[in-house]
Amino acid sequence: MKVLLIETNDVARWVGGRAGGKNVHVVPIALMGLAAYVQRELPDVEVRILESSVDVPDDAALASELESYRPDLVGLRSVSFFREEMARIVRAVRAWRNVPVVVGGPIAAAMGKAVLDWIPELDLAAVGDGERTLLRLLRGDPPESIPGLLVRGALGPRSAGPAEVVRSLDSLPLPAYSCIDLARYSRCLSYSYNQRRQGVLVTSRGCPYRCTYCFQPPQSELRLRSAESVLSEIETLARDHDVSDFYVVDDVFNIQRRRALRIFDRLIEAKLGVRLYFVNGLRVDLCDRMFIDRMIEAGTVWVAFAIESAHPRIAEMIKKKLDLDHAREIISYTQRGGIAVNVNTMYGFPTETAEEARVTLDWLATLPHASILPYHFNLRGYHGCEIVDQAEAAGWDREAFLQSGFRSYHDLPAGSPTFSRQEMMAHAIEYHQRFGLASPEHIAWSVGVLRNIGYTDAELVDMYSVLLNRRVSSVAELHSPEARAASLPSTSAPIDRTVSS
Repeated sequence: MKVLLIETNDVARWVGGRAGGKNVHVVPIALMGLAAYVQRELPDVEVRILESSVDVPDDAALASELESYRPDLVGLRSVSFFREEMARIVRAVRAWRNVPVVVGGPIAAAMGKAVLDWIPELDLAAVGDGERTLLRLLRGDPPESIPGLLVRGALGPRSAGPAEVVRSLDSLPLPAYSCIDLARYSRCLSYSYNQRRQGVLVTSRGCPYRCTYCFQPPQSELRLRSAESVLSEIETLARDHDVSDFYVVDDVFNIQRRRALRIFDRLIEAKLGVRLYFVNGLRVDLCDRMFIDRMIEAGTVWVAFAIESAHPRIAEMIKKKLDLDHAREIISYTQRGGIAVNVNTMYGFPTETAEEARVTLDWLATLPHASILPYHFNLRGYHGCEIVDQAEAAGWDREAFLQSGFRSYHDLPAGSPTFSRQEMMAHAIEYHQRFGLASPEHIAWSVGVLRNIGYTDAELVDMYSVLLNRRVSSVAELHSPEARAASLPSTSAPIDRTVSS
């Protein structure tokens, strides 16, 4: 039996269409985990992994791949943002041959049966942990008997119940790096916008927090890999695949302090010389100075702390209440460690006003430096997030808000009943002038820090080409007045007004 697993990714939609062909691609770690599990449990099954925008960017390329490999089952992983790309692939597979096609990943968990309603050609969707669901499907169990599998039926989608949860993550095999060309990915920008041989680490599943703007599956209980398991994966990738750069993508890596510190201590003892990038999932309120010191000694060069809103009312509404004095102290201390520190903030929440959004900007001004990259996001709506209900209660058009989740990150804000389009545009411009891509002081500091942790000028040029959504020719160009003017949002650009009521 042959299985084809495809990571759906429309890179132009992700990074923008004017970046001069600079692409961001990260190794499809979830599919690599599934492949390793299938190969261990069913050694006679052959598994191939593709990424749509890398390997099959159009229907002709996909048809050629299908005809050459002739899979017996096709599995797709997608996020809501790439819904249209996923639909393209489903339809192309169906046009080639009537083989089973199953969709999984965040889009299936968030949309549920709606994903089957949206794509008539699709009959199966896997919701939740996919290992045992896929295994039973490959063993030939009737689809309607498999927990976690939504099956199209005459009376609508049906399911045999929630997916079987993998309670011991240590029992899973290490992801199948043999199924991808790691050298190819090293020529693309990673999670941290550099070009390295990528080791992507998933050391936990689930999150105990319930921030309203974030999606968590209903059965998303917290499970942690042991420190020994994590270190074994790092040692294996360093030894067998020449990987030195590791990108941690947990929801909350430091949810259990003792485990996190044990991982750092083991890395310090092993003296592997690796670099760690916490591109997601470090809670600033769970950090102290000792934690930061050990984290940096273990090789950390990049962290992201999420503040979202500094306004007390908004923070309470979105269930992201933090001690902002503590957050300021930890962020300041980490910046003094000489590593890249990103501070994620957002604006455009339901009922938020321009004055309330400015509180977040004023709080950023109390830091020694703002986010090293301009991570100030306009809120989007995604299926399964409580904030969609909050927006509807505030008078927003629910379906229009959900549509915002499918728009490019470079699309401009649409405005809301309490925060007009003009005010949002002025807010975004103020952010970039004070802390972002239009601030010469900020650009100079950011470039200096990134060079200090090993970024080459070529990587910096490619990074800022993606961030600015235009081709940058040199690092020196970033400091020119013309470049700073070009970094500001254009108030004359077309605006999608669908979010406003």
